[in-house]
Amino acid sequence: MRHIVMGLLLVLVWLGAAADGTVRLKNYDIWKDLPTKTLMEMGGRFYNECKADSALMCYNIVTNRYYTDSSKDNNQLEMYVRAMNQLGILYTIFYPDYEKAHKYLLQAEKIAKDNHYLSVLSAVYGNLSNLYHIGCIYSNNGNLDDRTISTNHLAFETAIESNDPAKIITAAFNVAYVSDDSVGIQVFRKDLKWFLNYTIPDSLKHQEYVKYFCRGALEESEEHYETALQWYEKALAYVYHENARVMDISRNVILTHKGNVHIKLHQDQKALDIVYGFIKQAKANNDSHGLYGAYLSLSEFYHNVKKDSILGDRYELLALREKDIVQNKNKLLDSEKTEFLFQIDEINAEVQALATKQRMTKMIAWGITAVTIIIVGLLYLLWRKYKQEQEKNRKLYENNIALLAAEEERRQQIIEQQQTTKYQSHQVEEGEQSDLLHRILYVMETNEEIYDNDFSLERLTELVDATSKNYVSQALNGHYHQSFPNIVNEYRIREACRRINDPEHYGQYTVQAIAQSVGFGSYPNFVTNFKKFTGLTPNAYRKQRATQPPADSALSHADGADVI
Repeated sequence: MRHIVMGLLLVLVWLGAAADGTVRLKNYDIWKDLPTKTLMEMGGRFYNECKADSALMCYNIVTNRYYTDSSKDNNQLEMYVRAMNQLGILYTIFYPDYEKAHKYLLQAEKIAKDNHYLSVLSAVYGNLSNLYHIGCIYSNNGNLDDRTISTNHLAFETAIESNDPAKIITAAFNVAYVSDDSVGIQVFRKDLKWFLNYTIPDSLKHQEYVKYFCRGALEESEEHYETALQWYEKALAYVYHENARVMDISRNVILTHKGNVHIKLHQDQKALDIVYGFIKQAKANNDSHGLYGAYLSLSEFYHNVKKDSILGDRYELLALREKDIVQNKNKLLDSEKTEFLFQIDEINAEVQALATKQRMTKMIAWGITAVTIIIVGLLYLLWRKYKQEQEKNRKLYENNIALLAAEEERRQQIIEQQQTTKYQSHQVEEGEQSDLLHRILYVMETNEEIYDNDFSLERLTELVDATSKNYVSQALNGHYHQSFPNIVNEYRIREACRRINDPEHYGQYTVQAIAQSVGFGSYPNFVTNFKKFTGLTPNAYRKQRATQPPADSALSHADGADVI
């Protein structure tokens, strides 16, 4: 008798959908800017009135906002998920398009799970179970498969976890509905017992009938058929719901269970009376869905219970006739709604394209922002490094200026000391190295020849009137602790610094010209030695000079210096 309920479920919504008519998409332009909350309320109202097209449009607009709303808060996101769940219901029952229904429900499931929206997740599981159940009706002879059972069980567990009384009651009703299956009995017995101990809040006391129904299902699963019938009778007496269609569905589900128990008790006429009642109701509503389910149940009853193949075949033929009518009606319904659904799909495609474009634009914007931040960061690091280098160069330059000033003071002392001492030319013995060193220093500090490219140790020996260049070399090494070429290079670099600091006399010189003027034939060699002695390149040194006040004239002595 399971076929009867499914047929009745389908017809109740199908008749409502037919009455709705195709909503002209001009309403879309009016509704598309309404607040999400308003659209959800409108969609719920249209859904309860079985105005499927209007409900579809409302929920479709809300769902599309999930793709285009980049700043959705938690409340908005939950409404988007609820809209997806409702679209799953609409495409399952009203249109039907099971592929789309499955897509929307799976998407709603994922978002609800990711965000822990337990209340809506329970509803999604319930609707997925209903979708799978329909597949069982038409492809598994009404027998529940594992997927339908496990999803229904998930719906019940999630409803309990959500602590939402309305969802718990709905999930319990669905558990009771499928629990007459031989597999479902074992799976759901524990769930039914849990619900029987659950206290329904006063605001939902009118749904106490669900407990009676669950009690009957539990008794039926335990083969207490007479007791089960009593509970089903009590449930039928108290069935009430604000939505008349939901109330009719609930009553028919309970009647179906009652009919199954009559068959198990071999009360065939009572079972048939229930089926005939469904047939009467279906004929009054011109309901081929309901007639198809009822005739199919009668065919199975006469084939399997009564072993009457003649009546069984007769009702099977009647069921097939109603099935053809259903299919023809569906074709007619589809032709009436094709343009509407096509336009809805076009809108969805445009929204998806817009959402993709927005995502790409956002990605590009983020990419540009990231690159800009990186460039700015690199520029800042380069600027900071440049400033640090400038500060370092400034300090090095100031240190060199201080050293040049100290060297200039020492030079003046050497000159003054030489002017008070008679210069005598004689052979130099070992004990006279102090006097020799003084004369060497005087030449190095005052004689321009040291800036000649070919200045040599031999020439220095001649200038200090020494008898042997070995004595001169020993004196230099003992004082400077380095070789003659390095000493000469140091004097030349010091003079180059002075000349760079003397823009009045050497401002027109290039750095390379200054290098040549102090005796460096190789410019790279000059740069290497300059950096070695000052810590700066010649150009960096000159730039620092440009940022400083004019150098003290005492540092610029080349012109007019005493020359031996």
